[in-house]
Amino acid sequence: MTDAAQSVFNQTVIMFMIVIIGALCYKFGLINDEGRKQLSNLVLYVVNPLLIFLSYMTDMRAELIEGFLWTAAMAAITYIAFIFLSKLIFRDKNSRDPLIERFSVIYSNCGFMGTPLIFGVFGSDGVFIMNGFITVFNLFVWTHGVIMMSSGKAAGKGRTSLLKAVTSPAVIAVILGIIFFFTQIKLPDMIFTALNNVAEMTTPLAMIVAGASIMSAGIIKSVKNLRIYIVAAVKLIVLPIAGFALIAFLPCADTAKLITLIEFSCPAAAIGTMFAIKYERNSEYASQIFAVSTLLSLITLPFIVSLGSYCLEVLHTL
Repeated sequence: MTDAAQSVFNQTVIMFMIVIIGALCYKFGLINDEGRKQLSNLVLYVVNPLLIFLSYMTDMRAELIEGFLWTAAMAAITYIAFIFLSKLIFRDKNSRDPLIERFSVIYSNCGFMGTPLIFGVFGSDGVFIMNGFITVFNLFVWTHGVIMMSSGKAAGKGRTSLLKAVTSPAVIAVILGIIFFFTQIKLPDMIFTALNNVAEMTTPLAMIVAGASIMSAGIIKSVKNLRIYIVAAVKLIVLPIAGFALIAFLPCADTAKLITLIEFSCPAAAIGTMFAIKYERNSEYASQIFAVSTLLSLITLPFIVSLGSYCLEVLHTL
């Protein structure tokens, strides 16, 4: 196992341990269904947008801007491909819940899980470069993702959600972050520290919400559902390999490629469960996919990162 793959494995274990804490909190009544919804809204509308915004508070360097732009471009390319492939693979006739399955394979846990993964492997510079991917992720998930999850009878406002999506706190945070980065406006230390203390709660809160959702859905039911393993295989193996094939030959640094690979190879997004709760979709199924894909990613993520690193080394010898 490469050093990058080992770091990815270690961080994945940490994330899953926090999920277990959330599950235990729900089991012993410290979090109920109403509390789970409130924590979801707190993460979606306050804590995560602050994390996004503050990630842009860094000095400008040419290599960082180049890496940022490349990861943004590669994210856009792969998301378009994943949206198309998900529709081909999960058709209405052969899917238990096609919207949940498509959302789960398209969108990864790239923010809540990807951020600490990237920091552990590439440090703070890697986190900034990763923001290119996160920026595109938020633009897609808060537009395409919201419209997809809120369409139909469950929400009844699928065609009118675009305006709400593009004015969501996460997208506003992206826009403000870019403005602050390129103008190099700095927040006063006390304000930055206060906001950063809140932003640092993103990963533990998101994982706790996911763990509570898993427990409410029933973990035993999750691991017995064979359909979920098909979804997980597409999410963790099929699409990452397809996505890497699209970006491997692009003329950018290997660091940007590996960061992008790690980001879209993460398990199903925790935000999928939160969206399912908010838009009254099948949150039980979404949390089951999240649980199983997170568990399986302990094996698949290091494998995919090792495979990607090896392929890049081979390409350099050609």
